Parts: sequence; structure tokens; C-alpha cells
Amino acid sequence: MSYIVYLFMLIAMFLYTYVFGDDTSMLMLYMLIFSPLLSWILCFISLRNLEISIDEKIHASQVEKEGVAGITVLLQNKSFIPIPIIDISFIVPQNLIPLDNPSPIISLGPYKTQIVNLEYRAKYRGIAKIGVRDIKIRDFMGFFNLSILKRHKKMESTKEITVLNKISQLKMNSTFLLDSCQLATEETGTALSDFNFLSCLNGEPGHEFREYHPGDPLHKIHWKLSAKTDVLMVRKDEGRSIPRKKLVLDPVVLNGAKFRTNSVVEREDKVLDALMSVVDMLVRAGRDVEVWLLELGEWMSYLIKDREQIVEMQHRLAAYKFLHSKEELAGERLPTSIITMQDGNGRVFAGGDAMVFSASFDSQLLEIIKGMQELKMTVDLVAIKNNEDVMRQADWAREQSKAAKMNLWTIGLGDEISEVLV
Repeated sequence: MSYIVYLFMLIAMFLYTYVFGDDTSMLMLYMLIFSPLLSWILCFISLRNLEISIDEKIHASQVEKEGVAGITVLLQNKSFIPIPIIDISFIVPQNLIPLDNPSPIISLGPYKTQIVNLEYRAKYRGIAKIGVRDIKIRDFMGFFNLSILKRHKKMESTKEITVLNKISQLKMNSTFLLDSCQLATEETGTALSDFNFLSCLNGEPGHEFREYHPGDPLHKIHWKLSAKTDVLMVRKDEGRSIPRKKLVLDPVVLNGAKFRTNSVVEREDKVLDALMSVVDMLVRAGRDVEVWLLELGEWMSYLIKDREQIVEMQHRLAAYKFLHSKEELAGERLPTSIITMQDGNGRVFAGGDAMVFSASFDSQLLEIIKGMQELKMTVDLVAIKNNEDVMRQADWAREQSKAAKMNLWTIGLGDEISEVLV
């Protein structure tokens, strides 16, 4: 369009000069003819005298969902010639939302400096790149676009950032944990109905102390009780004899015609947020956790004991790929046949204590859970509601959970996880 406008102006001025032929119109015609050359020379000079630096505002390579990451561009004109138009094009990944215009247009006066900043809000998990796609100097006539980044080939203009799932702080004394611990003795195989998560931390009621054995830590000795009984007594740590809690992620998230694409992504993220929130809560309470994931067609188990391993799992889940149809499932939907049901000391923990996290709770998954219960496993379920049919799906889930005698928590896409998992 710029060339067409210029050509029209040139023809009009030539005709005007040809008809009237005064000195002023002749001078304007020559100026119009040589203006593209002058414009290119000024752009070239500006390109040589414009200094840029790109600085990521976050030094870490990760940010949790709903967090903010940013990038800053510093522009400095070292010439007395003003730069009329500078086009900046920022990279906009799919899982980050820019909080301002990602394609600003600025101008710089002689010896002026300007800072351009763009912040992103993390919306979905995943690995993304933020940075500057290109910076171009454009002449005032719109004929030329000269790229500055091509001149600075060694400059790092992009940075990879990992958006991690958001961890909600669950209350330590929540019913969510108190109802999930049931212990069975090896001799009777019967569960203790009054055993709860506080017992995991403090020891089984009535058996908090035992006699000292060589090798027991000295700080475990209860000196007052030992003085009364004339026998060294130590506090029992029943939490150490409890097997790891198994958190199983359902790999199937149905992606049928009735589901919107963004709804599927939101359900994937929501179920992972719930999973990591429970992992964080259990680890803070001092309990080891096994997270079971289906990766490349095989079920893998990951032991999590501390904060560092929680962050490692967040990074793993950031790149985790769900299956969007049951036909993609080559093996078991849940690792029923390979989940161990005994701890290191050979004691049975009610056949095993498992919790399933699913974004597509259906009849097939229900039958698998019933099969796990037949193996004397205690199975609880955290399910994500489908916004397309919330009421019908939630009612069906509650009815089926009662029939299967399992605890069920249903989370809507707009629900706060800390308010639901209580």
C-alpha cells in the first residue's frame, strides 16, 4: 500500500510540475523522487546506532499457574537522528496470557532511552518460550523494515519457561486425610475403624511407648516414664511402619465431540492441581507418597518424600500427556495388577491405601476401582466435573461412589481445591 500511495503522489506531482512548471513544484518533485533513498539511509544509520538489551524479569526457569513472568527490552538511541518507528514483536505462547499489547510501536528521539516491558500470566501447565520474536526499524514512508535481531545474532532473545501446576495448601487436620487411613493387622486382617491420620503421626493409641532396644535414637527416650518404670522407654513411631500412600493418576481424559478443547485442557490441569496439592499435604505431614503415572504405555511409580521431589514431580507433570480416547490405551487403565499391597515389614495396610485422580470418571473406571477393592484395597476417588453436564455427571458419581463404598470428592473447574478437599 505504501508503494501505491508513493507512486500516486509521484505521478500527481509530475503532472502538476509539467502543467504549471514553477520552481517550487520542481523542487518538491525532486524531493519526492529522492525520499526513498534518503529514508533508507536514515534507517541504516538508525540501525547502526540503536542499542538493545533483553532481560527476563524472572531468573528462575519456572512459574506456577496464575503466576506472572515478564520480559524487559531496553532501547537506546546513540545518535542525534531520531528513530521514527520501532516495531517490537513479543512471543505469545498458548499457555501464557500477555497482560499488555504484545506488538508495541514506539519512537525514540535523539540520545533517548526507553524501557518496554511485557508481563505474562501463566494460564495452563506446560513448557513455553517467552521473549522477543523480532525488533524492526521502519522508515516513516513505510518502505523498509530492517531487523535489529538479525544484526545481533548472538543475543539471547528467548527463554524457556516451565509452567508448573498450582499447589493449594490443604489443612493438616482436614477430613480428607483423617478418613483415608485404615490399618489391618497381619494376624487378623481386620481394619481398625478408629485409626486415623493423627495415629499415623503420633502412634497407635495405647501403644505409644515400648522398651528401649540397642540402636534406638537417644532423643526418643522418655526419661520421666523410664524413671517411674526403672526401664528405658522410647516413643513408638507408628508412622514409619505405615506403607506409602499410593496416588494414581487416571491417564484418560475424554475428548469427544461434546467437549470443548479448552475444557479438556482445564480438566487436565485441574486434576493435576488436585494431585499435587494432596502430595504436598501428605509430605508436609511426614508421610511418604507413591505417585503412579502411565508413561509411554507403562505404569511408573515415583516415590516422593520431600519438597525437592515435589518440584521434580511438578516438572514431570508439566510435560505429561493424557490419552484422549480409550482406544489409545494399550494396557491397564489403572495399575491394579502391579500395585504392591505390603510394606517393607510385611504388614498389610488394608490391602493397600490408594487414591485415584480422574478427569473422566465413567463406568469403566468404576469397575476397575471395584476390582481393586476386591483385592482388599482402600480406594478413594477425586473426580473433576465436566462443565458440559455438571449436574447429571455429579449425581451419577455420587450414586456410584455410595454403591462402591468409597470416598468421593468432585471438583468443578471453578472450585477452589482447598475448599473441596476438606
